[in-house]
Amino acid sequence: MNAGLHRSGPFWRARESRIVRPELWGLAIVVVGMLLVEVWQSSRMTELCMTLEQRRTVLTQEHSRLEYARGTFDRDLTGLQQEPIAARLGFVPMDRTQQIDLPAGYLASQSPARPPAASSRIALLDRIAHALIPDATARSRSGS
Repeated sequence: MNAGLHRSGPFWRARESRIVRPELWGLAIVVVGMLLVEVWQSSRMTELCMTLEQRRTVLTQEHSRLEYARGTFDRDLTGLQQEPIAARLGFVPMDRTQQIDLPAGYLASQSPARPPAASSRIALLDRIAHALIPDATARSRSGS
């Protein structure tokens, strides 16, 4: 009955416990070190990304300011003031007697888009639609 509770030595003597091997301690230290390095790397990457995003924002703002300043500069200068700047940049001022010939495809055609018979058919269909559906006409806000 007491076979399971039998001890091999006096009770005041401590039982020998398993000794934790130094290899396990070394492995645990290496694993914790690797985790700390990974956390450090991810926080550094996050810091770099935030810095990059802030610099992109500043660059976008400065680009917008530059475009605004260019637009203001172009609006404020008269033609006489722009001529020396254009000459310095290598642009040739436009000659007032210069003639520009455009291809015929760029010009509006002289003939009407629809033949007169087609436009009268469309007008007739429009009148029939207004007669059948009186709400199809646009109403003004004044109620007329």
